[in-house]
Amino acid sequence: MLKYNIIPKPNRYQSLEGAYTVSSGTEVLCVQQFVSAGNFLTEYLKTKPVSGEGAIKFRKTDGMSPESYTLKVTNDGITVTASDERGAFYGAVTLKMILMQAQKQDGKATVNGLFIEDKPHYGYRGLQMDESRHFFGKEVVKRVLDQMAMLKLNTLHWHLSDDQGFRIESKAFPLLNEIGSRRQYAGFKGMGLDYRGEEYYHYYTQDEIREIVAYAKKLYIDVIPEIDIPGHTSAILAAYPALSCKGEETTVKCENGIFEEILCAGNEEVYDFLDKLFAEICPLFESRYFHIGGDEAAKGHKIWDTCPKCQAVVKEQGLKDAKELQGYFMSRANEIVKKYGKTAIAWNDCINDSFDESIVCQYWISHNLGAVRKQAYKRDLIMSPDSHFYFDVKYARIPLKKVYKFNEVKAGFGKPGQRIRGIECEHWSEWIDTEDALQFAMFPRAVAFAEVAWTELENRRYKDFKKRLAWYKTYMQKKGINYSRVEKRTWGVKALPIYHLGKDGKEYQKSEALKAKEN
Repeated sequence: MLKYNIIPKPNRYQSLEGAYTVSSGTEVLCVQQFVSAGNFLTEYLKTKPVSGEGAIKFRKTDGMSPESYTLKVTNDGITVTASDERGAFYGAVTLKMILMQAQKQDGKATVNGLFIEDKPHYGYRGLQMDESRHFFGKEVVKRVLDQMAMLKLNTLHWHLSDDQGFRIESKAFPLLNEIGSRRQYAGFKGMGLDYRGEEYYHYYTQDEIREIVAYAKKLYIDVIPEIDIPGHTSAILAAYPALSCKGEETTVKCENGIFEEILCAGNEEVYDFLDKLFAEICPLFESRYFHIGGDEAAKGHKIWDTCPKCQAVVKEQGLKDAKELQGYFMSRANEIVKKYGKTAIAWNDCINDSFDESIVCQYWISHNLGAVRKQAYKRDLIMSPDSHFYFDVKYARIPLKKVYKFNEVKAGFGKPGQRIRGIECEHWSEWIDTEDALQFAMFPRAVAFAEVAWTELENRRYKDFKKRLAWYKTYMQKKGINYSRVEKRTWGVKALPIYHLGKDGKEYQKSEALKAKEN
Protein backbone atom coordinates (compact mmCIF):
# COMPACT_ATOMS: atom_id res chain seq x y z
CA MET A 1 0.00 0.00 0.00
CA LEU A 2 1.29 3.46 -0.93
CA LYS A 3 2.41 5.57 2.00
CA TYR A 4 2.23 8.69 -0.15
CA ASN A 5 -0.40 9.93 -2.62
CA ILE A 6 1.56 9.54 -5.83
CA ILE A 7 -0.15 10.20 -9.18
CA PRO A 8 0.31 8.51 -11.57
CA LYS A 9 0.61 5.43 -9.38
CA PRO A 10 4.07 3.79 -9.53
CA ASN A 11 4.07 0.33 -11.04
CA ARG A 12 6.06 -1.11 -8.16
CA TYR A 13 6.19 0.30 -4.62
CA GLN A 14 7.67 -1.24 -1.48
CA SER A 15 7.89 0.23 2.02
CA LEU A 16 11.28 -0.09 3.71
CA GLU A 17 12.50 0.34 7.24
CA GLY A 18 14.04 3.64 8.21
CA ALA A 19 13.64 7.23 7.02
CA TYR A 20 15.69 10.12 5.72
CA THR A 21 15.45 13.80 6.62
CA VAL A 22 15.90 16.52 4.00
CA SER A 23 16.92 19.96 5.20
CA SER A 24 17.71 23.27 3.57
CA GLY A 25 21.34 22.18 3.59
CA THR A 26 20.82 18.88 1.77
CA GLU A 27 22.82 18.62 -1.43
CA VAL A 28 21.39 17.41 -4.75
CA LEU A 29 24.16 15.53 -6.53
CA CYS A 30 23.83 14.33 -10.11
CA VAL A 31 25.85 13.36 -13.13
CA GLN A 32 26.07 15.99 -15.87
CA GLN A 33 23.42 14.26 -18.00
CA PHE A 34 20.86 14.55 -15.19
CA VAL A 35 21.41 18.21 -14.29
CA SER A 36 17.91 19.17 -15.52
CA ALA A 37 16.33 16.66 -13.13
CA GLY A 38 18.49 17.99 -10.30
CA ASN A 39 17.57 21.58 -11.11
CA PHE A 40 13.86 20.71 -11.16
CA LEU A 41 14.15 19.34 -7.64
CA THR A 42 16.30 22.14 -6.24
CA GLU A 43 13.89 24.77 -7.64
CA TYR A 44 11.26 23.23 -5.36
CA LEU A 45 13.52 22.58 -2.34
CA LYS A 46 15.41 25.91 -2.58
CA THR A 47 18.30 24.24 -0.79
CA LYS A 48 21.61 25.85 0.05
CA PRO A 49 23.97 22.88 0.32
CA VAL A 50 25.91 22.53 3.55
CA SER A 51 28.66 19.95 4.01
CA GLY A 52 27.57 17.12 6.28
CA GLU A 53 23.82 17.71 5.75
CA GLY A 54 23.49 14.69 3.48
CA ALA A 55 22.53 14.39 -0.19
CA ILE A 56 19.92 13.36 -2.70
CA LYS A 57 21.80 11.49 -5.41
CA PHE A 58 20.92 10.98 -9.08
CA ARG A 59 22.84 8.06 -10.57
CA LYS A 60 23.12 6.84 -14.12
CA THR A 61 23.14 3.16 -14.97
CA ASP A 62 22.88 1.26 -18.24
CA GLY A 63 20.17 -1.14 -19.30
CA MET A 64 16.99 0.43 -17.91
CA SER A 65 14.08 0.96 -20.30
CA PRO A 66 13.33 4.45 -21.68
CA GLU A 67 11.79 6.89 -19.17
CA SER A 68 12.07 4.39 -16.30
CA TYR A 69 13.62 5.10 -12.90
CA THR A 70 14.08 3.70 -9.42
CA LEU A 71 13.75 5.73 -6.24
CA LYS A 72 15.16 4.44 -2.95
CA VAL A 73 14.90 6.03 0.49
CA THR A 74 16.83 4.54 3.44
CA ASN A 75 18.54 5.82 6.56
CA ASP A 76 21.62 6.36 4.39
CA GLY A 77 20.01 8.71 1.88
CA ILE A 78 17.79 9.16 -1.17
CA THR A 79 18.87 7.82 -4.56
CA VAL A 80 17.25 8.16 -7.99
CA THR A 81 18.63 5.84 -10.67
CA ALA A 82 17.89 5.96 -14.41
CA SER A 83 19.46 5.28 -17.79
CA ASP A 84 18.19 8.38 -19.57
CA GLU A 85 17.36 12.01 -18.81
CA ARG A 86 13.60 11.51 -18.93
CA GLY A 87 13.76 8.69 -16.40
CA ALA A 88 15.83 10.83 -14.03
CA PHE A 89 13.36 13.68 -14.49
CA TYR A 90 10.34 11.49 -13.69
CA GLY A 91 12.16 10.22 -10.62
CA ALA A 92 12.59 13.85 -9.55
CA VAL A 93 8.88 14.51 -10.16
CA THR A 94 7.90 11.55 -7.96
CA LEU A 95 10.31 12.62 -5.23
CA LYS A 96 8.94 16.17 -5.33
CA MET A 97 5.41 14.82 -4.87
CA ILE A 98 6.57 12.73 -1.91
CA LEU A 99 8.44 15.64 -0.32
CA MET A 100 5.33 17.80 -0.62
CA GLN A 101 3.56 15.28 1.64
CA ALA A 102 6.45 14.38 3.95
CA GLN A 103 6.23 15.09 7.68
CA LYS A 104 7.78 18.48 8.33
CA GLN A 105 9.25 19.97 11.47
CA ASP A 106 11.69 22.84 12.06
CA GLY A 107 12.10 23.38 8.33
CA LYS A 108 13.02 19.75 7.71
CA ALA A 109 11.08 17.03 5.84
CA THR A 110 11.33 13.37 6.84
CA VAL A 111 10.66 10.77 4.14
CA ASN A 112 9.81 7.23 5.17
CA GLY A 113 11.84 4.37 3.73
CA LEU A 114 10.63 3.11 0.35
CA PHE A 115 11.67 1.60 -2.94
CA ILE A 116 9.94 2.49 -6.22
CA GLU A 117 10.65 0.80 -9.55
CA ASP A 118 8.68 2.54 -12.24
CA LYS A 119 8.22 2.92 -15.98
CA PRO A 120 5.40 4.15 -18.24
CA HIS A 121 2.83 1.90 -19.88
CA TYR A 122 2.69 4.10 -23.01
CA GLY A 123 5.61 5.87 -24.64
CA TYR A 124 3.32 8.61 -26.00
CA ARG A 125 1.30 10.38 -23.30
CA GLY A 126 -0.36 13.35 -24.95
CA LEU A 127 -2.56 16.31 -24.17
CA GLN A 128 -4.06 18.45 -26.92
CA MET A 129 -4.81 22.18 -26.86
CA ASP A 130 -6.88 23.87 -29.57
CA GLU A 131 -5.94 27.53 -29.98
CA SER A 132 -7.52 28.08 -33.38
CA ARG A 133 -11.00 28.43 -31.90
CA HIS A 134 -9.88 30.29 -28.78
CA PHE A 135 -6.43 31.67 -28.13
CA PHE A 136 -5.02 31.40 -24.60
CA GLY A 137 -1.51 32.87 -24.89
CA LYS A 138 1.93 31.66 -23.94
CA GLU A 139 1.63 32.05 -20.15
CA VAL A 140 -1.45 29.80 -20.10
CA VAL A 141 0.35 27.25 -22.28
CA LYS A 142 3.30 27.29 -19.89
CA ARG A 143 1.01 26.66 -16.92
CA VAL A 144 -0.52 23.71 -18.78
CA LEU A 145 2.99 22.40 -19.47
CA ASP A 146 3.85 22.68 -15.76
CA GLN A 147 0.86 20.52 -14.84
CA MET A 148 1.65 18.04 -17.62
CA ALA A 149 5.14 17.61 -16.16
CA MET A 150 3.72 16.89 -12.69
CA LEU A 151 1.57 14.17 -14.25
CA LYS A 152 4.40 12.72 -16.38
CA LEU A 153 2.65 13.59 -19.66
CA ASN A 154 5.25 14.00 -22.39
CA THR A 155 3.52 15.38 -25.51
CA LEU A 156 1.63 18.61 -26.20
CA HIS A 157 -0.41 18.36 -29.41
CA TRP A 158 -0.94 22.01 -30.39
CA HIS A 159 -3.84 22.58 -32.80
CA LEU A 160 -2.93 25.92 -34.39
CA SER A 161 -4.94 26.16 -37.60
CA ASP A 162 -8.62 25.55 -38.35
CA ASP A 163 -11.70 27.26 -39.82
CA GLN A 164 -11.77 29.79 -36.98
CA GLY A 165 -8.22 31.07 -37.11
CA PHE A 166 -4.60 30.58 -38.16
CA ARG A 167 -2.37 31.07 -35.10
CA ILE A 168 1.28 30.92 -36.27
CA GLU A 169 3.18 33.89 -37.63
CA SER A 170 4.04 33.35 -41.29
CA LYS A 171 6.58 35.63 -42.93
CA ALA A 172 6.29 33.73 -46.20
CA PHE A 173 2.49 34.21 -46.34
CA PRO A 174 1.65 37.38 -44.35
CA LEU A 175 -2.05 37.29 -45.27
CA LEU A 176 -2.37 34.15 -43.12
CA ASN A 177 -2.00 36.55 -40.19
CA GLU A 178 -3.47 39.78 -41.56
CA ILE A 179 -6.64 37.95 -42.62
CA GLY A 180 -6.47 34.33 -41.40
CA SER A 181 -5.68 35.15 -37.76
CA ARG A 182 -8.61 37.58 -37.52
CA ARG A 183 -12.35 36.93 -37.21
CA GLN A 184 -15.35 39.17 -36.60
CA TYR A 185 -16.36 37.86 -33.15
CA ALA A 186 -14.56 36.22 -30.22
CA GLY A 187 -17.36 33.82 -29.27
CA PHE A 188 -19.24 31.52 -31.61
CA LYS A 189 -22.90 31.38 -32.43
CA GLY A 190 -24.64 28.07 -31.77
CA MET A 191 -25.69 25.68 -29.00
CA GLY A 192 -28.09 28.37 -27.74
CA LEU A 193 -25.39 31.07 -27.68
CA ASP A 194 -25.06 34.12 -29.93
CA TYR A 195 -21.99 35.88 -31.28
CA ARG A 196 -20.04 37.42 -28.42
CA GLY A 197 -17.25 39.95 -28.09
CA GLU A 198 -15.37 42.21 -30.45
CA GLU A 199 -13.09 41.40 -33.37
CA TYR A 200 -10.76 38.52 -32.46
CA TYR A 201 -7.19 38.82 -33.67
CA HIS A 202 -4.46 36.58 -32.22
CA TYR A 203 -1.45 34.54 -33.31
CA TYR A 204 1.88 33.43 -31.91
CA THR A 205 5.02 35.07 -33.24
CA GLN A 206 7.77 32.70 -34.30
CA ASP A 207 9.84 33.85 -31.31
CA GLU A 208 6.95 32.99 -28.96
CA ILE A 209 6.68 29.55 -30.55
CA ARG A 210 10.40 28.99 -29.95
CA GLU A 211 10.04 30.20 -26.36
CA ILE A 212 7.24 27.75 -25.61
CA VAL A 213 9.05 24.86 -27.31
CA ALA A 214 12.17 25.61 -25.24
CA TYR A 215 10.09 25.80 -22.04
CA ALA A 216 8.49 22.44 -22.82
CA LYS A 217 11.87 20.90 -23.60
CA LYS A 218 13.09 21.62 -20.06
CA LEU A 219 10.09 19.61 -18.82
CA TYR A 220 10.78 16.80 -21.31
CA ILE A 221 7.59 17.55 -23.22
CA ASP A 222 7.49 17.19 -27.00
CA VAL A 223 5.45 19.87 -28.82
CA ILE A 224 3.69 18.71 -31.99
CA PRO A 225 2.00 21.36 -34.16
CA GLU A 226 -1.12 20.64 -36.20
CA ILE A 227 -2.00 22.40 -39.45
CA ASP A 228 -5.31 20.77 -40.40
CA ILE A 229 -5.67 20.08 -44.15
CA PRO A 230 -7.35 19.76 -46.66
CA GLY A 231 -10.61 20.56 -44.80
CA HIS A 232 -10.92 22.84 -41.78
CA THR A 233 -9.09 25.42 -43.90
CA SER A 234 -11.48 28.40 -44.01
CA ALA A 235 -8.89 30.65 -42.32
CA ILE A 236 -6.24 29.71 -44.91
CA LEU A 237 -8.67 30.16 -47.82
CA ALA A 238 -9.94 33.47 -46.47
CA ALA A 239 -6.35 34.69 -46.84
CA TYR A 240 -5.60 32.93 -50.14
CA PRO A 241 -8.86 32.04 -51.96
CA ALA A 242 -6.97 30.97 -55.09
CA LEU A 243 -6.02 27.78 -53.21
CA SER A 244 -9.65 26.61 -53.28
CA CYS A 245 -11.34 24.87 -56.19
CA LYS A 246 -13.57 27.82 -57.11
CA GLY A 247 -11.31 30.69 -56.11
CA GLU A 248 -14.20 32.37 -54.35
CA GLU A 249 -13.75 34.65 -51.36
CA THR A 250 -14.65 33.22 -47.96
CA THR A 251 -14.38 34.27 -44.31
CA VAL A 252 -12.74 33.10 -41.12
CA LYS A 253 -15.61 31.34 -39.38
CA CYS A 254 -17.41 32.56 -36.25
CA GLU A 255 -19.46 29.39 -35.97
CA ASN A 256 -18.75 25.82 -34.93
CA GLY A 257 -19.30 23.07 -37.46
CA ILE A 258 -17.97 21.39 -40.59
CA PHE A 259 -17.69 23.56 -43.68
CA GLU A 260 -17.32 22.94 -47.40
CA GLU A 261 -14.17 25.03 -47.75
CA ILE A 262 -11.34 22.77 -48.84
CA LEU A 263 -7.93 23.06 -50.49
CA CYS A 264 -7.97 22.10 -54.16
CA ALA A 265 -6.38 18.67 -54.57
CA GLY A 266 -5.80 19.25 -58.30
CA ASN A 267 -4.04 22.60 -58.09
CA GLU A 268 -0.24 22.44 -58.06
CA GLU A 269 -0.13 25.86 -56.42
CA VAL A 270 -1.61 24.27 -53.28
CA TYR A 271 1.31 21.85 -52.94
CA ASP A 272 3.79 24.68 -53.58
CA PHE A 273 2.04 26.68 -50.84
CA LEU A 274 2.22 23.76 -48.38
CA ASP A 275 5.88 23.21 -49.23
CA LYS A 276 6.81 26.82 -48.46
CA LEU A 277 4.58 26.96 -45.37
CA PHE A 278 5.92 23.71 -43.89
CA ALA A 279 9.48 24.79 -44.69
CA GLU A 280 8.81 27.83 -42.49
CA ILE A 281 6.95 26.07 -39.66
CA CYS A 282 8.85 22.79 -39.28
CA PRO A 283 12.12 24.35 -38.01
CA LEU A 284 10.20 26.08 -35.18
CA PHE A 285 9.49 22.71 -33.58
CA GLU A 286 12.06 20.17 -32.43
CA SER A 287 9.57 17.29 -32.47
CA ARG A 288 10.02 14.69 -35.16
CA TYR A 289 6.22 14.67 -35.60
CA PHE A 290 3.99 17.05 -37.54
CA HIS A 291 0.18 16.69 -37.54
CA ILE A 292 -1.51 17.26 -40.91
CA GLY A 293 -5.11 16.73 -39.78
CA GLY A 294 -7.21 15.17 -42.53
CA ASP A 295 -10.45 14.90 -40.55
CA GLU A 296 -14.01 15.78 -41.51
CA ALA A 297 -13.28 16.67 -45.13
CA ALA A 298 -16.34 14.89 -46.61
CA LYS A 299 -18.31 18.08 -47.27
CA GLY A 300 -15.42 19.36 -49.32
CA HIS A 301 -15.37 16.13 -51.30
CA LYS A 302 -18.57 17.35 -52.99
CA ILE A 303 -16.66 20.33 -54.33
CA TRP A 304 -13.85 18.09 -55.53
CA ASP A 305 -16.44 16.03 -57.44
CA THR A 306 -17.28 19.05 -59.61
CA CYS A 307 -13.80 20.59 -59.84
CA PRO A 308 -12.17 20.08 -63.29
CA LYS A 309 -8.65 20.15 -61.81
CA CYS A 310 -9.51 17.59 -59.13
CA GLN A 311 -11.30 15.33 -61.61
CA ALA A 312 -8.30 15.47 -63.92
CA VAL A 313 -6.17 14.07 -61.08
CA VAL A 314 -8.77 11.39 -60.36
CA LYS A 315 -8.61 10.28 -63.99
CA GLU A 316 -4.84 10.57 -64.30
CA GLN A 317 -4.16 8.62 -61.10
CA GLY A 318 -6.88 6.01 -61.70
CA LEU A 319 -8.73 6.90 -58.50
CA LYS A 320 -12.25 5.73 -57.71
CA ASP A 321 -13.67 8.73 -55.86
CA ALA A 322 -13.01 11.81 -53.74
CA LYS A 323 -12.08 9.66 -50.73
CA GLU A 324 -9.20 8.17 -52.72
CA LEU A 325 -8.37 11.66 -53.96
CA GLN A 326 -7.91 12.69 -50.34
CA GLY A 327 -5.53 9.77 -49.96
CA TYR A 328 -3.56 11.20 -52.89
CA PHE A 329 -3.60 14.67 -51.33
CA MET A 330 -2.49 13.47 -47.89
CA SER A 331 0.27 11.35 -49.42
CA ARG A 332 1.67 14.38 -51.21
CA ALA A 333 1.44 16.42 -48.00
CA ASN A 334 3.26 13.60 -46.23
CA GLU A 335 6.11 13.74 -48.75
CA ILE A 336 6.50 17.45 -48.04
CA VAL A 337 6.57 16.80 -44.28
CA LYS A 338 9.19 14.07 -44.77
CA LYS A 339 11.25 16.46 -46.87
CA TYR A 340 11.63 18.64 -43.77
CA GLY A 341 12.57 15.77 -41.50
CA LYS A 342 9.19 15.14 -39.88
CA THR A 343 6.86 12.15 -39.48
CA ALA A 344 3.23 12.94 -40.29
CA ILE A 345 0.24 12.21 -38.06
CA ALA A 346 -3.31 12.17 -39.45
CA TRP A 347 -6.78 11.54 -38.01
CA ASN A 348 -8.22 8.06 -38.53
CA ASP A 349 -11.28 9.07 -40.59
CA CYS A 350 -9.06 9.86 -43.58
CA ILE A 351 -6.56 6.99 -43.41
CA ASN A 352 -6.76 3.93 -45.63
CA ASP A 353 -4.41 1.29 -47.01
CA SER A 354 -3.12 3.63 -49.73
CA PHE A 355 -1.41 5.81 -47.13
CA ASP A 356 2.34 5.56 -46.64
CA GLU A 357 2.94 3.35 -43.61
CA SER A 358 5.13 6.04 -42.06
CA ILE A 359 2.01 8.16 -41.41
CA VAL A 360 0.86 7.76 -37.81
CA CYS A 361 -2.87 7.14 -37.37
CA GLN A 362 -4.65 9.07 -34.60
CA TYR A 363 -7.85 7.27 -33.66
CA TRP A 364 -10.66 9.57 -32.52
CA ILE A 365 -13.92 8.42 -34.09
CA SER A 366 -15.16 4.83 -34.06
CA HIS A 367 -17.48 4.82 -37.09
CA ASN A 368 -15.09 2.41 -38.83
CA LEU A 369 -13.32 0.88 -35.84
CA GLY A 370 -12.55 -2.44 -37.53
CA ALA A 371 -10.49 -0.67 -40.18
CA VAL A 372 -8.65 1.33 -37.50
CA ARG A 373 -7.72 -1.88 -35.65
CA LYS A 374 -6.28 -3.27 -38.90
CA GLN A 375 -4.31 -0.07 -39.48
CA ALA A 376 -2.66 -0.60 -36.09
CA TYR A 377 -0.80 -3.58 -37.61
CA LYS A 378 0.48 -1.42 -40.49
CA ARG A 379 1.41 1.85 -38.78
CA ASP A 380 1.88 3.49 -35.39
CA LEU A 381 -1.41 4.38 -33.67
CA ILE A 382 -2.33 7.03 -31.09
CA MET A 383 -5.62 6.44 -29.27
CA SER A 384 -7.81 9.42 -28.41
CA PRO A 385 -11.36 8.01 -28.68
CA ASP A 386 -14.05 10.69 -28.43
CA SER A 387 -15.99 8.33 -26.16
CA HIS A 388 -13.35 8.58 -23.39
CA PHE A 389 -10.79 11.33 -23.97
CA TYR A 390 -12.65 14.33 -25.47
CA PHE A 391 -12.63 16.68 -22.50
CA ASP A 392 -14.59 19.47 -24.19
CA VAL A 393 -17.55 17.13 -23.64
CA LYS A 394 -19.56 17.38 -20.42
CA TYR A 395 -18.76 15.30 -17.36
CA ALA A 396 -22.35 14.01 -17.70
CA ARG A 397 -21.20 12.09 -20.79
CA ILE A 398 -17.52 11.51 -20.01
CA PRO A 399 -17.28 11.33 -16.23
CA LEU A 400 -14.05 10.93 -14.31
CA LYS A 401 -14.63 7.21 -13.76
CA LYS A 402 -15.12 6.52 -17.48
CA VAL A 403 -11.78 8.17 -18.26
CA TYR A 404 -10.05 6.06 -15.63
CA LYS A 405 -11.69 2.82 -16.76
CA PHE A 406 -10.41 3.01 -20.35
CA ASN A 407 -9.18 -0.41 -21.37
CA GLU A 408 -7.35 -0.73 -24.69
CA VAL A 409 -7.91 -4.49 -24.83
CA LYS A 410 -11.69 -4.12 -24.56
CA ALA A 411 -11.47 -1.50 -27.29
CA GLY A 412 -9.79 -4.06 -29.55
CA PHE A 413 -6.24 -2.79 -29.27
CA GLY A 414 -3.08 -3.92 -27.51
CA LYS A 415 -2.93 -7.20 -29.44
CA PRO A 416 0.40 -8.73 -30.46
CA GLY A 417 1.69 -7.01 -33.56
CA GLN A 418 -0.35 -3.83 -33.12
CA ARG A 419 1.82 -0.72 -33.00
CA ILE A 420 0.21 1.33 -30.23
CA ARG A 421 2.28 4.47 -29.58
CA GLY A 422 0.10 5.77 -26.79
CA ILE A 423 -2.92 7.85 -25.83
CA GLU A 424 -4.00 11.50 -25.89
CA CYS A 425 -6.77 13.63 -24.35
CA GLU A 426 -8.39 16.43 -26.38
CA HIS A 427 -9.47 19.97 -25.46
CA TRP A 428 -11.30 21.41 -28.47
CA SER A 429 -12.03 25.03 -27.73
CA GLU A 430 -15.14 26.06 -29.65
CA TRP A 431 -16.79 26.56 -26.26
CA ILE A 432 -13.73 26.64 -24.00
CA ASP A 433 -12.88 30.33 -24.15
CA THR A 434 -10.99 31.18 -20.93
CA GLU A 435 -8.26 29.64 -18.81
CA ASP A 436 -10.78 28.91 -16.04
CA ALA A 437 -13.02 27.06 -18.52
CA LEU A 438 -10.01 25.17 -19.88
CA GLN A 439 -8.96 24.07 -16.39
CA PHE A 440 -12.53 23.06 -15.58
CA ALA A 441 -12.67 20.80 -18.64
CA MET A 442 -9.16 19.46 -18.11
CA PHE A 443 -9.11 18.73 -14.38
CA PRO A 444 -9.53 16.34 -12.69
CA ARG A 445 -10.02 14.21 -15.83
CA ALA A 446 -6.45 14.84 -17.04
CA VAL A 447 -5.24 13.47 -13.69
CA ALA A 448 -7.14 10.22 -14.28
CA PHE A 449 -5.94 10.18 -17.87
CA ALA A 450 -2.32 10.53 -16.76
CA GLU A 451 -2.62 7.43 -14.58
CA VAL A 452 -4.14 5.47 -17.48
CA ALA A 453 -1.21 6.61 -19.63
CA TRP A 454 1.48 5.65 -17.10
CA THR A 455 0.25 2.86 -14.82
CA GLU A 456 -0.26 -0.73 -15.94
CA LEU A 457 -3.91 -1.83 -16.01
CA GLU A 458 -3.40 -4.51 -13.34
CA ASN A 459 -2.08 -1.85 -10.94
CA ARG A 460 -5.04 0.51 -11.31
CA ARG A 461 -7.98 0.62 -8.87
CA TYR A 462 -10.51 3.43 -9.08
CA LYS A 463 -11.23 3.60 -5.33
CA ASP A 464 -7.52 3.77 -4.62
CA PHE A 465 -7.11 6.49 -7.25
CA LYS A 466 -9.92 8.54 -5.71
CA LYS A 467 -8.15 8.48 -2.33
CA ARG A 468 -4.94 9.75 -3.88
CA LEU A 469 -6.87 12.28 -5.97
CA ALA A 470 -8.21 13.84 -2.76
CA TRP A 471 -4.66 14.94 -1.91
CA TYR A 472 -4.01 16.09 -5.49
CA LYS A 473 -7.07 18.32 -5.27
CA THR A 474 -5.56 20.12 -2.29
CA TYR A 475 -2.44 20.64 -4.39
CA MET A 476 -4.55 22.05 -7.25
CA GLN A 477 -6.34 24.37 -4.84
CA LYS A 478 -3.00 25.77 -3.66
CA LYS A 479 -1.95 26.27 -7.29
CA GLY A 480 -5.22 28.08 -8.04
CA ILE A 481 -6.35 25.50 -10.60
CA ASN A 482 -10.08 25.67 -11.28
CA TYR A 483 -10.75 21.93 -11.34
CA SER A 484 -14.32 20.69 -11.73
CA ARG A 485 -16.27 19.73 -8.63
CA VAL A 486 -18.70 17.94 -10.97
CA GLU A 487 -17.30 14.52 -11.90
CA LYS A 488 -20.10 12.01 -12.34
CA ARG A 489 -22.25 10.77 -15.19
CA THR A 490 -25.82 12.00 -15.46
CA TRP A 491 -27.73 8.98 -16.65
CA GLY A 492 -30.05 9.27 -19.61
CA VAL A 493 -28.52 12.53 -20.84
CA LYS A 494 -29.11 12.69 -24.58
CA ALA A 495 -30.08 16.30 -25.16
CA LEU A 496 -27.79 18.82 -26.77
CA PRO A 497 -25.50 20.50 -26.07
CA ILE A 498 -23.04 17.81 -25.12
CA TYR A 499 -20.31 20.43 -24.63
CA HIS A 500 -19.36 22.57 -21.64
CA LEU A 501 -20.19 25.98 -23.17
CA GLY A 502 -17.49 27.54 -21.02
CA LYS A 503 -18.72 29.67 -18.14
CA ASP A 504 -22.22 29.62 -19.65
CA GLY A 505 -22.49 25.87 -19.10
CA LYS A 506 -24.68 24.45 -16.35
CA GLU A 507 -21.98 22.06 -15.14
CA TYR A 508 -19.53 24.95 -14.82
CA GLN A 509 -22.03 26.99 -12.83
CA LYS A 510 -22.83 24.03 -10.58
CA SER A 511 -19.11 23.49 -9.98
CA GLU A 512 -18.70 27.16 -9.06
CA ALA A 513 -21.53 26.85 -6.53
CA LEU A 514 -19.91 23.77 -4.96
CA LYS A 515 -16.55 25.56 -4.85
CA ALA A 516 -18.13 28.52 -3.05
CA LYS A 517 -19.48 26.18 -0.36
CA GLU A 518 -15.94 24.85 0.25
CA ASN A 519 -14.86 28.35 1.18
